[in-house]
Amino acid sequence: MACARPLTPVYSEKGESSGKNVTSPAMFKAPIRPDIVNFVHTNLRKNNRQPCAVCELAGHQTRAESWGIGRAVAQIPRV
Repeated sequence: MACARPLTPVYSEKGESSGKNVTSPAMFKAPIRPDIVNFVHTNLRKNNRQPCAVCELAGHQTRAESWGIGRAVAQIPRV
């Protein structure tokens, strides 16, 4: 599962190959650990989740507004 990447081609700013090769760092020769790949992939996928939770104010919100006192009305909105 490990890949050896001993040489990396060098390109000019125009995108043309310059014919030179640079040796890659030794860390690119390290084996890929599936457990770390799985851990990173799982945690990156969590960024796309829709948050869902019960609002702490659920059931306590009301659209009614108090009319104040002095209204001679039998039915008033509950606040």
